[in-house]
Amino acid sequence: MSSQKVTLEVETRSGTGTGPNRRLRATGRVPANVYGLNLDSYAISVDPRRVEELLRSGSGRNTILTLAMKGAGDSRDVMIREIQRDPFTDGLRHVDFMRLDAKRKMQAKIPVNIVGISEGTKNEGGVLDFINREVTVLCLPTAIPEHVDADVTELHVGQHLEVKDLKLPDDVEMVDDPSMVLVVIAQPKAEETAAAEDEEGVEAAEGADAAPAGDAAPAAAEDGDS
Repeated sequence: MSSQKVTLEVETRSGTGTGPNRRLRATGRVPANVYGLNLDSYAISVDPRRVEELLRSGSGRNTILTLAMKGAGDSRDVMIREIQRDPFTDGLRHVDFMRLDAKRKMQAKIPVNIVGISEGTKNEGGVLDFINREVTVLCLPTAIPEHVDADVTELHVGQHLEVKDLKLPDDVEMVDDPSMVLVVIAQPKAEETAAAEDEEGVEAAEGADAAPAGDAAPAAAEDGDS
């Protein structure tokens, strides 16, 4: 569960818009907003390196953060709701934080973690197709799981795993459609099958070429002078 709180130091920012945001990024910080709980939103700035560290942590976006305003005693529990990245550098450009109420349930996306090796891929030549890697759940902020396990061990070729097959903690509700497919054990792709057949054909042809040729036909006599 993502119950451990992490402190993130932030600073207020007065300027908004393209120009001020560009100048802010030039200083090594990125603009951010805090909103939610029917309160007014306000603008802040954050250190993008610290945010990236949080995104790479076990709970990722679902980490509960205590925003600590530099030079002030105020703090607020939030969670990362949206991020914007540069389309060319993939660098962080903007972050939205959502205020949390510890007593109010909220929706959160959690990753699906594949467990085991399926019968279909291990013994039947199948291919695991991971279709939906996240599911949406409803729970208290302190009860959000870091992930949910999807056991594929018993799946054969042609079988799949659905949302209804997942096991969640008692205090966590599933929001997604129970019939949503998460994982499929598919037949090998047509091109892979064709490549395997071509390889078998080449091996057969090479074997035929290597077989004994038998007695050679007599050579034709060379023309001589009459």
